[in-house]
Amino acid sequence: MNTDTLKLALCVCGLLPLAACSFFPASGPQSFNMDDLASLVVEPPKAQETVSGAPQEFKYALVDISRPVVDYLSLQDGERAFSGEWPVGAESKAIRIAVGDTVQVTIYESQSGGLFVPAESGVRPGNFVPIPAQTIDKSGTINIPFAGTISVVGRTPDSIAKEISEKLSDRAIEPQAVVSITARGGSEVSVIGEVGAPGRFSLSFEGEKILDAVARAGGPRFPGYETWATLQRKGREWSIPFELLVQKPENNIGLQPSDVVYLYREPELYQMFGASGFNGAFPFIKRDMTLAEAIGQSRGLADLQADPEEIYLYRLEKRAHLRSIGSQAVLPEGEKFANTIPVIYRLDLRNPEGYFFAQSFPVNDKDVIYIANARSVELTKFLDLIGLSSTTKIGTQDAVEQ
Repeated sequence: MNTDTLKLALCVCGLLPLAACSFFPASGPQSFNMDDLASLVVEPPKAQETVSGAPQEFKYALVDISRPVVDYLSLQDGERAFSGEWPVGAESKAIRIAVGDTVQVTIYESQSGGLFVPAESGVRPGNFVPIPAQTIDKSGTINIPFAGTISVVGRTPDSIAKEISEKLSDRAIEPQAVVSITARGGSEVSVIGEVGAPGRFSLSFEGEKILDAVARAGGPRFPGYETWATLQRKGREWSIPFELLVQKPENNIGLQPSDVVYLYREPELYQMFGASGFNGAFPFIKRDMTLAEAIGQSRGLADLQADPEEIYLYRLEKRAHLRSIGSQAVLPEGEKFANTIPVIYRLDLRNPEGYFFAQSFPVNDKDVIYIANARSVELTKFLDLIGLSSTTKIGTQDAVEQ
């Protein structure tokens, strides 16, 4: 062994301890950096131990993605974005008069010579007389000659007409009243937020539903899978993904006066880390995204770095879902795990069937996907460092000799 070879070997041996040191490339600080520079290290309380000494603290459940898992979660995916309350099936109520509406009353008599129709009415087209239109003010009343003041707010036109006819029955000849709303200034709804033309609209006489009002306001400005709709009514508030208003007709309920419909954008995101083409937070490109689409959007696996056997998806999974996936598993108890349980799903893409699983496995909002490095990557980093050191040594030696 010549002197240069011996020196290189000694150099390599000297670099071996650096295998766990900060000389190697990394995507963030290492644990010893954190410990050494911390002003205070707070130790978590120790987990309770069983008689055998094994800790009882529950950290997460590891689930291998398989056909039964994919089949079950695919069926449940429709529930992922919405599990709240919504006034399903509420229809538009009968038209009732409100402050701000304009009302027209017409009174008919069975023959001329009565209270409203004079005896010489032969020149008139019919035995009726229109009362001038009246806009309802805060008093909530209208005035009808010989019938007096009539309270109208909150009532239907038919009930008002019946009262007017009864009050005129002892003066007019078989009177019949017809009440109509000529302008609905008091029966308005507001559509605001991310719509083409926010504004306040009068409800039509046939009644309108949420999508009708949104259409009148120019429609949503962003894709349906990024948009939520909020309905405010009489001090209460409900929210729902906009697409569920379209996909499920029972959610497209009738509007009532003074309702407020608010559309806002809330794109769903997932995060990608590790050995992928790009790391970061990625928006959903449609409502129901799959794991294959999520990986593809980040430019797939890094060919020289990723381990296709170790693709992990982190999620706070619903307890009921985890119970259905692993019916024999003993799930943790306690208030902390009452609704959700931390779960890591593992996908193996060395198994050819894994690609079919990825095409069906649903990705949820706020999921975290991590693609692990292949075990050879750390060795490659070490060998690269040795090569860099050797090149530097040879270059320095050549420069000195020159």
